[in-house]
Amino acid sequence: MRIKTPSTKVGYLLIVVVGITLTAIPLAAISYELGFAWAVIALVAAVVVAARTFRGVGESDAPRPWWKLTSTRGSGILLSVLFFVQGTTASIGAFASPSPPLAVTGGVVALIIAVLYLNSSIRVPHHAAQPVRGEL
Repeated sequence: MRIKTPSTKVGYLLIVVVGITLTAIPLAAISYELGFAWAVIALVAAVVVAARTFRGVGESDAPRPWWKLTSTRGSGILLSVLFFVQGTTASIGAFASPSPPLAVTGGVVALIIAVLYLNSSIRVPHHAAQPVRGEL
């Protein structure tokens, strides 16, 4: 199964965000550690599924190399920045959380995901911008 259309990709992301939120909050009410651990594990699973199933325009359905998480450099950089901010925020705010070691662990996981997206965007071939008709 490959997810190619932008609307399906957005739908997947909305389901992931809403699903993680709607399950992590009740679990955190039971136990902060359980809710936080669930959210981190679910996030990693969602990233792996998206990296393996999302495909760009013209990208083949063949399995991607292990390092390729996105089809374009721009989306890899954007996701790298997003996870970097998330990981940094979680790590800095960890000492105010009920379980600092768990929050730092979650922050480190997000930072590792950021590095993987950055690696992917560095290794994805850069497609030269085509000049618009009439421009030099």
